[in-house]
Amino acid sequence: MHPSGQHINSNLGNIRSLSTQTSSKHPLGRHINFNLSEQDIEACKNAVSIIGTLFVFTLVFRFNACYDRWWESRIFWGDIISKCLELGMMNRRWFNHEELQDQLSRFIVVYSYACKSLLRGKTLTSEGEDGTELVRKGLLTKRELQIMHSSPSWQPHFCLDVIREVIVKLHMIPGGEGLRIDDNNKIHGQLFRCLDNTLKDMNTLIGNCIRVRASGLPASYDAITMTSFITFFLLASVVWSAAIGWMTPIIVFMASTIIMFLILMGSKLVDPFGLDKVDIPMECFCATFEAQLQAVDQRSKSVIAMCEDKPRSGIGRRRESNPTFHIPKL
Repeated sequence: MHPSGQHINSNLGNIRSLSTQTSSKHPLGRHINFNLSEQDIEACKNAVSIIGTLFVFTLVFRFNACYDRWWESRIFWGDIISKCLELGMMNRRWFNHEELQDQLSRFIVVYSYACKSLLRGKTLTSEGEDGTELVRKGLLTKRELQIMHSSPSWQPHFCLDVIREVIVKLHMIPGGEGLRIDDNNKIHGQLFRCLDNTLKDMNTLIGNCIRVRASGLPASYDAITMTSFITFFLLASVVWSAAIGWMTPIIVFMASTIIMFLILMGSKLVDPFGLDKVDIPMECFCATFEAQLQAVDQRSKSVIAMCEDKPRSGIGRRRESNPTFHIPKL
């Protein structure tokens, strides 16, 4: 062998022995070899716990925001039904023109169905909505439905305009014949204000519902939640494996599935006016309100007749009822 070759081989041997001694003696040698022991993995528990706490906080914050929107929409929708019933009862108690009263009651019912359609991004004439059924029930005529469909405005607001016009017609009947209260009565000046305030509340409530539906959660909420979800379970699966071993995939699968269900449930609650099981059953609300308003219309004449009956003479004295519990004398 050439002398220069022997010199090169001896130099290479010296380099190998030097690198081995350096890596074994240097404090970072074992980290350079990437040999992670079980103690190293267990030392990461605190860091993973902090990440898990932040993830739970993010998850709870997002779910509470979704639930608040859902609960707020239920309150708004319940107030819409209450205001409609209130307006229907005032219609039968204060006005005295049967044809216009019937028209007013019809459009109060149509208003609730129009709100349902609008909050689902449709109109009364859309497929699956109640326009044709309202015509069949006699709550709308075909001409009225056609005018509502051709109007560029939102249909609930169209109904409110019709209701206001009917109220104006009732006030404009000569001699005050459209009202049960005399023009000279003190309450007459407050009657229109009370009706108008109810209509303003109905207009505000449908606006609030539209706001809830149109303003979804910020996109950053979902991005932060999903990033935290993936980061936490990737790190946790490594740390948990040192303690629970082969049970790690099962635990990670079960925990991630439950948390994913919470994320999906929150996403469903964001839009409470849809057709999901967690959404507001607006069909049932509208049907119940329609039945109640029909009951108000049917009992109006009997209530008036009952109040106009003269009290019978010879009514005996009211019997005193004895208490069912002992009252000590002072």
